[in-house]
This record gives sequence, C-alpha cells and structure tokens, in this order.
Amino acid sequence: MGFNEAFEYSEFMIFYVRKLRIIKQKDETLNKEIETFKSEFINKEKLHIKNEIDRVVDSINYEIKKSDEDLKAFLKERVYEAHKIASNIYNVESTFLSNKNINRNDHALKTIKYALEGMLYNEGNGYIFIDDINGVKILQPLNKEIEGQSLLEYKDINGYQYMKKVTETIKNKSETYDEYYWYKSKDDKTTYKKISFYKYFEPLNFAIGTGEYYVDFEKKIQNNLLKKIQGVRLDDNSYIFIFNKQGDYLSHFYENKIGTSGFNLKDANGKYFLKDMFEYAEKNKQGYVQYLASSKPGSNLKNVEKISYVRYLDKWDWMIGTGFYLDELNNKINKKEAKLKKEHEIIINNIILLSILLTLILLVISLLISKIIEKKFNNYKKEIKKEINNTIKKERLLVQQSKMAIMGEMIANIAHQWKQPLSVISTVSTGIKIQKELNCLNDEEIVEGMNNINNSAQYLSHTIDDFRNFFKSDKTKINFKFLDIFEDTIKLILPQFTNNNIQFIKNIDNTEIYGYRNELLQVLINIFKNAKDEFIQLDKNQKKFIFIDSYKEDSNYIIKIKDNAGGISLDIIEKIFEPYFTTKEDYEGTGIGLYMCKQIINGMNGEIKVKNSEYEYENQKYKGAEFTIMLPLS
Repeated sequence: MGFNEAFEYSEFMIFYVRKLRIIKQKDETLNKEIETFKSEFINKEKLHIKNEIDRVVDSINYEIKKSDEDLKAFLKERVYEAHKIASNIYNVESTFLSNKNINRNDHALKTIKYALEGMLYNEGNGYIFIDDINGVKILQPLNKEIEGQSLLEYKDINGYQYMKKVTETIKNKSETYDEYYWYKSKDDKTTYKKISFYKYFEPLNFAIGTGEYYVDFEKKIQNNLLKKIQGVRLDDNSYIFIFNKQGDYLSHFYENKIGTSGFNLKDANGKYFLKDMFEYAEKNKQGYVQYLASSKPGSNLKNVEKISYVRYLDKWDWMIGTGFYLDELNNKINKKEAKLKKEHEIIINNIILLSILLTLILLVISLLISKIIEKKFNNYKKEIKKEINNTIKKERLLVQQSKMAIMGEMIANIAHQWKQPLSVISTVSTGIKIQKELNCLNDEEIVEGMNNINNSAQYLSHTIDDFRNFFKSDKTKINFKFLDIFEDTIKLILPQFTNNNIQFIKNIDNTEIYGYRNELLQVLINIFKNAKDEFIQLDKNQKKFIFIDSYKEDSNYIIKIKDNAGGISLDIIEKIFEPYFTTKEDYEGTGIGLYMCKQIINGMNGEIKVKNSEYEYENQKYKGAEFTIMLPLS
C-alpha cells in the first residue's frame, strides 16, 4: 500500500469513526429529548394545577371580602325596615289617640314592640332589639328575661361595654355598626362574636338594632362556596379537595367521603400522607407535594403516584388542593419515545447512506488532487487549469449546493494567486534553458533557479491545500477562533475584493467558539460575496467598506457584518433567507446561498438575521445591509 493509498484509507476510517460518534450523539439526543419532554410535561401540569388553586383561593378571598360588605348592608336594611315600621306605627298611633285620655307614647311603644318582635329572619335566629338611653333592654325577643334590665355596665369577654356605644348613638341621634361578644340564646354559656347595626328612633328616644353572629354567617358562606367547588371538575379524574384542621373532607371527588376523616389513611409505604400534606401546607402555606394516592377516580388503579399543589387558608384553617397522576405521564412518554425512536432510526439510516456517498466523494477528491500535484511543471499552468475545470464539473455533482454557488469565485481567486509563482517558474526554466544552450550555465545558477522553482511550487501547493480544506465536508463540531476563520476567508476571496477597491475593517474578539468551522467559513464567504455583487453595481469612485465586529455577550458570541452598499429593498428583505430566492439573473445565482447560511447557523444552535443600518464612519454617513450572527459559546 503506497503513501497516498494509506492516507486515503486513514481518512476513510476517521470519517467512519466520526459518523459512529454522530450516531452515538443521536442516541444521547433521544434520551435528552425524552427527559426534556418529561420535565416540560410535569412543569406544564404543575403550572396548570397551581393556577386552578390560586383561582379558587382568590375566589374564596373575594367572597369573604364581599360577604363582609353584604352582611353590613343586610343588617342595615333590616334595621331600616324596622325603623320604618316603627315610624308608621307611631304616626298612626299619635293621630288616632290625639283626642283620647291615653298615654300615646306608652301605647305606641307596646304596638311597636309587638310588631318588631315578629320580625324574625335567618331561620328564627335573627331578630330586632330595642335599647334606651339608660342601657335598658326594651325589646329582646329571644331572651325575654333580660327585658327591662339595664346592661349599661355589662362587659363582654374582652371587657368591651357595647351598651355604651348604643347610648352614645342615641345621644348623637345617629346610626352605627358595632362588634362585641354575645350569647346566641338564653341557655348559652358561651358568647360568640357578633356584628350589629343601631339606628336612633327620635319619637321615643331609643335605638333600634339587629345583629348577626360571625360564626353563623361564615358557615353560610362556607357551605355556599363548598357547593360550588364540589361541582368543579378539571378533567375526568382531576378534582379539588379541601380538608379542615380536624382532617375532615370538606370537598372531594367522592361525595360519600365528605364529613369523614382522611388523616387516618395510610399509603402503601405506611405513611399518613394526607396528614403529612396538611402539616406541610400549614407550615409552608403553599407548595407542591408528591405522594402515593390510594386510588385514581375513573379507573381501578391503586397506589398511584400523584403530584398536588396545596394552599393553606389561614382564616378558616382549610387546606385546598388539586393534582395530577404520573401514570398519565408514563403513557405519554411511551408514545413520545416510540415516535422519537422511529424518527431517529430514519436519521441514522440516512447518515449511513450519506456516509457511503461522502466516503466515495472524499476518495475521488483525494485522487484528483494527488494527480494534479504530480503533473509536470513544464505544462503546469495548462494542465492545472484543465484539472480545475474538470474538478469544478465533478464537484457540482457531488458536494453541497451552497459551496457550488461560490465555486466560480474560488477559481478566480486561485488563478489570481498563481499568476506570480507560475510566472517565476516559467521565467526561471526558460532562463536555464537559454543559458544551457549558450553554455554559460554554472552549478550555482542551477541551484538558485531550482530553489526559485521549488518555492513557487510550494506556494502553489499551499494554495491548493487552502482550497481543499474549504471544500471538506467536516460535520464535527470543534473549538476554534473566529479570527482564524476570518483570515482563512480573506485568503480565499481577497483578490476579487482588492480588484474592486473593497476594504475590510475588522474589530474581532479572539474568543474560542464551538461549532462547524468550515461551514461558518462558507457563511462568511456567501455574505461577503453578496456585498461585493452590490458594490460592483455602484459608482467605481465610491468608497466601499465591509465592517466585521465580533464580541461576547452573556453565553453567546455575536458577529456583525455590515457594508455601505445602500441596503436591501424593504419589499424583499423578509424573503432573502428563503430557498431559491434571488434577485440575480438565472446564470448569475442559484438563490440558495443565504438559505444555506441560515440552515448552517441553525445547525449550530445559532441565529442569523438581517436589517438595513444607517451609521457614520470617518465623519461620513453610510447606509447598508447589516447581518447579525449569534452563536452559543459552547
């Protein structure tokens, strides 16, 4: 096996090792996608159940706040009704008894007491009472024993003398709300917090009032809210559950559990999971808990993993929560995994087929380049042009469309760079021949001439290497410096830009980035070439600049390329990254250059965009297209 064959074989093996590594990376990607799917599913469901519980708690808090206002309005309305009745009775009595020898006030008071005593509400627990300026209970329907007694010095459990508030209201001839502790009935030994409303009745100089016990009113609010919540179903097996501090179910999917205790339930691991959940909510006020649910509604499953979001309602010592079952996640993961595996199998098969094709391409390219180098120097210029033309034709059939779109540019650059060394070779060889014919050639002149020929040949070889490296289909991500990429690009394209008086102005941060080196080089060439094509259409005397800036920003590497060629028409700027979109004639462009640039940058997990930019340079205002490339640093 010769050197060339060994070299080609080693390239072949390296290529296959790289492809095997890509396949391995695809498997790792599959596992990562499954983990990502799992994480996204759980996070989405967590957010969903949190929003539901937050909505329920907000609704409860709203009802509590609204109920306080409604209660005050209700009490005020009852007192106003009683006050109106008392006023009507007094007016009628005063008119009817005006000419009779009867105490009108005493008679009117008896009639008013009789009428108001029957104004019961709230299932008989709500009533109207009357107190006078001395704190005497004139009317107390549910506790007749204290009628006629003065409670002016009475103190509730907090030492509050509420009757003095009543007498103050009478003195001020006003109305007011008050809160204190009072007995529900005459047999009660316990007092309860009560809110009352008093209104002064001027004809008889007393106050008419009524009140409601907070505990009774809260109970009504709770019952109404629990009825609404009990009917809420988030889906077939998701529901809102509520527990009180005693561990009783207040709301649950299964109505027969309501009123029973859940704190004594154990999961398959012997844990009192509901009791632990309540203690967690009471301590942390809100959060997620994962546990083994004893069952799943709508199925025969037992001991199912579940994640719930719970919140603690301090005012009522309630724990409110809802959750989702993880068996649903497993079902979705299995479906997703099967789909992803099928997609990855297709990708791997395509990689294998592509590997075979690209291997043949590499072997053919290596053979062609080795033959080119072995050609005789006396016919070097003629033969090399011929082989390059042949290579161009074959490369158009074998390599990516995006590189073929700029092949012609590369040929012109190589030809330009070869003019001087080829001229040196031709001149030296002709000179040696003439000196030989004239018998005036010595050894030193032969050595010097051969050195010149060898140096020129080495330059030609390096040029070929640059050209070959650009067309390698290297799909392995590596660490490289952007400054190196830029300088390699300039080597390939500088002559045509110099001929058109186009200047490059760079400000490059030499940080290492991670990606496809040769493909990024291809992107730069495409962008520079498009700028050059626009410059060619402008006045030859106009200054032509291409600015290249690069810098780090957070975890990204930013590359900005702008020119002063006037910018891109607004009616096409949104289309320039579309495949086969071109503003050139059919023979001038394929319309795939910028499309492939976008695909390459996307393949490096980056982003490319373009806009028209107006800026100032050397006290002169310019306008041109500005491309921005953002690449992750790792």
